Amino acid sequence: MFSCVMAETYFCLIFVMSESTTKFACDYAKRGTAGCKKCKAKCEKGQLRIAKVVPNFFHDGEGEMKQWHHPKCLFEMFEKARATTKIIESTDEIEGFTDLTDEDKNMIKDLLKDVAEKRANKGSKTAPKKPAKSKSSAASTTIPAKSVKAESTPSTSKIGKPESPVKKESSSPVKLEKVKVESDVAEDNCFRNFRKLCEKIADHASYNDKSNIVSNWLKKGSRNTTFNGDTYLTVKLLLPGFVKRVYNINSKQLVKLFSQIFMTSLTEMSDHLDQGDVADTVKVYFEKSKKLVPQKKSSVSLQEVDAYLEQMSKVTKEDDQQAVLTAVAKRSTANDLKFFVRLIKHDLRINAGAKHILQGLDSNAYEAFQASRDLRDVVDRVLAHRTGDAGKLEVRAQLMTPVLPMLAEACKSVQMAMRKCPEGMYAEIKYDGERVQLHKKGSEFQYFSRSLKPVLPHKVSHFKDYIPSAFPGGDNLILDAEVLLVDTKTGNPLPFGTLGVHKKAAFSDAKVCLYVFDCLYYNNENLMEKPIKERKKFLQRVMKEIPNRVMFSEQHSIVYYCVDIKV
Repeated sequence: MFSCVMAETYFCLIFVMSESTTKFACDYAKRGTAGCKKCKAKCEKGQLRIAKVVPNFFHDGEGEMKQWHHPKCLFEMFEKARATTKIIESTDEIEGFTDLTDEDKNMIKDLLKDVAEKRANKGSKTAPKKPAKSKSSAASTTIPAKSVKAESTPSTSKIGKPESPVKKESSSPVKLEKVKVESDVAEDNCFRNFRKLCEKIADHASYNDKSNIVSNWLKKGSRNTTFNGDTYLTVKLLLPGFVKRVYNINSKQLVKLFSQIFMTSLTEMSDHLDQGDVADTVKVYFEKSKKLVPQKKSSVSLQEVDAYLEQMSKVTKEDDQQAVLTAVAKRSTANDLKFFVRLIKHDLRINAGAKHILQGLDSNAYEAFQASRDLRDVVDRVLAHRTGDAGKLEVRAQLMTPVLPMLAEACKSVQMAMRKCPEGMYAEIKYDGERVQLHKKGSEFQYFSRSLKPVLPHKVSHFKDYIPSAFPGGDNLILDAEVLLVDTKTGNPLPFGTLGVHKKAAFSDAKVCLYVFDCLYYNNENLMEKPIKERKKFLQRVMKEIPNRVMFSEQHSIVYYCVDIKV
């Protein structure tokens, strides 16, 4: 089996779908052609269906694609899902829920309740929790800390009314690090103007328009003259689902905490949450609050918002989270708080991905970010280009930081593939092994999988004994390769899965071999922007094969000639 590689630069076409960024949508099937991803049966025309919304792999990340499921099929999958898997916890996480009939809304609510109960019962069958340890040492941290007296009371005392001194001490943010409030905020650093930017982006359906809006904003600012703000922070906050922090809080917990902050009925807020967006729910009840009144005019800065988000990412207990959210609410208008909640939920509702935002920064910023995953470095280099000689932003790898791998791009036909590669392509053997990215820095080695996670040591640790001989002049390098078990008698690769520590032991005449097909970095020289044809030639020059240990990947150069004959 062969895989084709374009004879151009290194394209990063993988889209990382972290669990926290998975979105869901629902509607009624329009034609009855889409199949359920679980049971494989068709979703009949007019039938309710729910989709996981994921990046579109077939169009270089341009837009999204929906993986449809029957509601019961999807929730059956949720029942068996691991604790870390993103599932639907509230109806506000389902786009299009408000457009459903009341009957279908109630059906989904019942499914949500049923899954929550089953997962809770499943968790209760595990080993009992250990008694909570004393937290007296927490007084030295930057989050609210309960007094020793409050911690020493038994957990059952929480059911009754606590003593007034304890209540007073436990609700006070003793050591919460105070966020600096700036009196003179640059105009384009105002959170109010950031909200306006998000609304502008959301109002346009075209992805090109969205990129143009970002580009114009980062050059001319809110007054359409000169941008006067923090470029890095603006871009960072526009990408909450890509350059993100992890917040240990869900929609129902947010409603619970804000009901306590606003002194509002939790039941009423929960009912409102069933209608859709948790951020809207918070805004509506903030405007109704008599205990904590919203600010009349927005004065919060992007720097403050970023600092509060950083605090939220570090706290896990409800008291601590409530203290941070209270501090934010005291500084916010109703719309400020609404967008702050959306940042926590990693969804600004602007329907724009990393590619569209970063293309507004620079035409090559997305590729540069995909390669290094260092947004600060990318923004700094873009700004340096603007102030100095204008030129193409270099796409470069960083040693010991995994590079998003080049993957095959879908084509409907050979002719379509050849049109994309008019100067030819390489056809390589599709080895049935495991993708490995090898980083060498002096005598230090690191190995990353296709999903950018460290590879199990038993599969790759021995390569440190062979790479120095295979690359005698390579002090620092990054290789893209496939690792698999090879029968030393026949020279044939063994099936996928034989690399497992137990299975590998059964093959006494086999050795683990690294089949190298690309070199991205060599002795402090970035090779990613060189055409793959040049990188292949470079690899042939610097690498010496070590039989059954470090080998060249088999490849063939293909040039396609097509002559149109008119009759």
